[in-house]
Amino acid sequence: MKDSNIVGLLEPVRQQTATEAVAQQLIQLLMTGALAQGDRLPSERELAQHLHVGRTTVREALKLLTLSGVLEARRGAGTYVRHKYWSFVAEQIKWPALLQRMDVEELLEVRGPMEIQAARLAAERATPEDLSRIEAALDDLKALKERDVERETEIDMRFHRYIAEASRNSLLLIVMDALAAPLRMHIEQANRMTADTSSTIAEHRAVYEALRRHNPEAAAKAMSKHLDMSRFLALLGATDGLDEPNPTDA
Repeated sequence: MKDSNIVGLLEPVRQQTATEAVAQQLIQLLMTGALAQGDRLPSERELAQHLHVGRTTVREALKLLTLSGVLEARRGAGTYVRHKYWSFVAEQIKWPALLQRMDVEELLEVRGPMEIQAARLAAERATPEDLSRIEAALDDLKALKERDVERETEIDMRFHRYIAEASRNSLLLIVMDALAAPLRMHIEQANRMTADTSSTIAEHRAVYEALRRHNPEAAAKAMSKHLDMSRFLALLGATDGLDEPNPTDA
């Protein structure tokens, strides 16, 4: 590429305001754990003196982070950390996904690699207690006497969340929780495209058995197979292309 073309792709560097710089420093403290959920921040005066900025600048930075949901101003008590940093990040993922009705294919493309990795890690790290909870969710699905898609979806999501918890990867769990609400409608749609729960029970059973044997590759393979079918049915349901349920479950 010619130099002139490269220059045309560049944008002017925007100088950070003092308010943004203060907010960025506070976020950095949250990221490193120096500031934790429930901690009280120093007073505006202390922050201004230490950062060599005016109190108005500090006040605006605190207001910015309060509006973002990171901090909480308590009347007469000061300003406190409202959320852990990664919980705050999760909120920033969840609400745009819900309000902007994120494309179903994009959501399911993210779900696949994330849950396959969760299954692989859970097979390595799951405790007997983890396995008991996962099996209990599977038993709840099998125990349903009548077709109840909303209940099936709730149990389905609980089964997958227990696997994420067993992965012992806190960031993976946070992202899964952030996407849970927008994903739920598509998982429910996939369940509505099926005639009964026999196939989904078999798919979940295959995942559980691989976890129980602590076989990471088998768990990943079983989860991949399950998610491929769920994705197919969710996309099929999104097109409203069928009048009759598909006999294959999600």
